[in-house]
Amino acid sequence: NILSSSIEIQEIFEKKISDPYIGHTLEIDPSARIINWVNDNFKPIGNENVFNVTIIDASITQTQFENKEAKNFDEKNNYLYELFYLIEFSLFDDSGSLITSTLVETSRSTTSGIYISIQEKDNIIDDLIYNSLVDISNETTKLLTNYMANYIL
Repeated sequence: NILSSSIEIQEIFEKKISDPYIGHTLEIDPSARIINWVNDNFKPIGNENVFNVTIIDASITQTQFENKEAKNFDEKNNYLYELFYLIEFSLFDDSGSLITSTLVETSRSTTSGIYISIQEKDNIIDDLIYNSLVDISNETTKLLTNYMANYIL
């Protein structure tokens, strides 16, 4: 619960639709998952202040790399998936003056073989996004408790 009359979510992150970015190919991209997470976990209570959540970056990339330590029957080439979140939480008073803010960032990566099923790839990406949301949630809890403790119930 945030002591504010409303919660505003801004997405200033521009989705890239070129390699190595793959967010645009997902059914629910990482920034939409952040928006859902904010809507599910933050509730405004009170009749003053505005809590602003700005998504600065929510990118996921897929790059191919050569596994130099692969054994005889292992795949020599693999994919590296990297997810990066950067979110700013700000609290403004009713006149628009900044009361407090904090930046929360997290990154996580995983790998897979190149020759996997679409279902397996989707599962790997969903797991990466889920674990990143857990990371961002833990980091947000820590930083909001540190910098906005007077405005959280």
